Amino acid sequence: MKQIKRFFLSNWAYFLWFAFYFTIAWLMFGGNLKSLVIVLILYAVSLSIALSPLGEILLRFMENCRKPATEKEINYLSPIFEEVYQKAIEENPKLNKNIKLYIMDAMYVNAFAIGSKTIAVTQGAVETFSRDELKGIIAHEFGHINYGHTRALLLTYVGNMIFSALVFILHLILILLQTISLIFTTRNIMNIIFYLLTSLFKALFLVSLFLFVNVGDIILAFNSRAKEKEADTFAHTVGFGKQLIQSLYILQKISMNKKAKLSERLKATHPHTAYRIQHLESLETKEEE
Repeated sequence: MKQIKRFFLSNWAYFLWFAFYFTIAWLMFGGNLKSLVIVLILYAVSLSIALSPLGEILLRFMENCRKPATEKEINYLSPIFEEVYQKAIEENPKLNKNIKLYIMDAMYVNAFAIGSKTIAVTQGAVETFSRDELKGIIAHEFGHINYGHTRALLLTYVGNMIFSALVFILHLILILLQTISLIFTTRNIMNIIFYLLTSLFKALFLVSLFLFVNVGDIILAFNSRAKEKEADTFAHTVGFGKQLIQSLYILQKISMNKKAKLSERLKATHPHTAYRIQHLESLETKEEE
């Protein structure tokens, strides 16, 4: 029960936003009892996909993740991954026993976890970090899986495919109506009014969608930043705090010349690197005292 409670408290923003998506989808279908049943069925199917292995496979495919293939990838990364994995299991024996390491063929520096069985690192991360620094990064990703952050993310993105599909269909209908009205605009005043109304409705729809998506991104990013601290703490707990600090100092140097806009800072899924380092260094200092 404690784990379930912690899971919901840790991911409250995801579930709140999911409920909001569900409500909007229900209203788009008519907002009555019949539409509620339809949306419940559609969302049940979508959630089943999200929580099944298929949802994780789908996201791995979308992120272009693959298993280590070359001898260098296998011989270099596998021991690093397995060492951290064993420490994570010692900390939490209930951790999934089938977590696998994947590689993303991209030269920017990143690592992420998906669902309950996937941890991926980019080629850029492999080339940038030392063996010890990679251990810290991977330990952080195990923290995300340990606290259920990645399952909540699956629920949000894969589970809300229904809403995304409805928005896409509605947008197509508006474009079709506007095109039809445009063809007949020269015929009479009613057609001109119809064209203006469809154009206005389309504009309002796009503005509302823009605000909805951006507000959602800001709320989810706020929740995500809190989760990074939890994952960092897990890395420290399993014995890789110092290694993670080293990797964060490198990330700080990489991002030093980038000036983020206000909108980018609001949507940032990670706290400022300096604050993450401060948090980890305080944990290391307390342990040494």
